[in-house]
Amino acid sequence: MFRVQAPLIVVPTAEVRAAVGRHLRAASIDAYRAIAQNGQGLEIAHLQFRFRDRLLAVCSRIRRDGFIVIELGIGNPKLPDRVITLRQLEQAEDKAAKRHLLPPRRS
Repeated sequence: MFRVQAPLIVVPTAEVRAAVGRHLRAASIDAYRAIAQNGQGLEIAHLQFRFRDRLLAVCSRIRRDGFIVIELGIGNPKLPDRVITLRQLEQAEDKAAKRHLLPPRRS
């Protein structure tokens, strides 16, 4: 067995920085783990997970250069416990655009 270091960028909000403080690295690792264990791919529009006593939210995408970007924010306990993939979000946007509820999405 061997380990590979993959290019990963974590972008925490100021609220997350204040909430988890010196545990930001551990929260970032748990965010990546939550995305990976979800099993729906690396491009996630919204996923909430527990980090210690906090509810955190993540979204992630893969940049054109292959870097994985994880945006880390504070979760909302009022939202249902479900994962929204980037593909699902894009499909919903396309459907809304066809019904003239949103402008067409740019690719």
